[in-house]
Amino acid sequence: MKLAKKLGIATASAVIGITGVGASSAAQAVQLFDFQYSFPSYEANGTPIFAMGTLTTTDLDPIKNNYTITGITGTRKAQGITETIIGLLSPGTYGINDNLLNASTPLLTRNGFAYLASGSGEDGNGNINVFYSSFNEGYSELSSDVDYGSFSIIPRPVSEPYTLGGSLVALGFGWWTKRKQAVASQKKPQKGIYL
Repeated sequence: MKLAKKLGIATASAVIGITGVGASSAAQAVQLFDFQYSFPSYEANGTPIFAMGTLTTTDLDPIKNNYTITGITGTRKAQGITETIIGLLSPGTYGINDNLLNASTPLLTRNGFAYLASGSGEDGNGNINVFYSSFNEGYSELSSDVDYGSFSIIPRPVSEPYTLGGSLVALGFGWWTKRKQAVASQKKPQKGIYL
């Protein structure tokens, strides 16, 4: 009777746990994209720019066919100096950015996304805006000394919440079963050996 009761409690806990994991992750679904861009120098005295890192976005909006960028990490190299990307700027903060990532080409809108870097940035305050040209010339930064260049993303797989929850439940159940077997084997009476 004790075993049946414990199994019932464990099963109920597992169902509640998996439901909780699924419900919270559906509301907070995120996607991760590794990004990289490179823009050559436009002027003779200009400097090429290279950046790479990870974009955190919402799940795909199926109607607009885009993601909203909610976070960024990485580095940017300009004038031979590597700067740390500190964080994403809110939409409309710099260069009328909308912080959207399209699911198909062009990957960015003409407003692009904006972030803060540890260096001087384009405006002397560390602000950077990456966008797609409204004249279909390519991707660039809001800067007078860089030309149009390449921008690429690679989706990073995110674990499904039910897979993660199921794995945790299976591990918990396996540990509980193994523990029960160990306790049961200790309770068995030992056969005495008489000389």
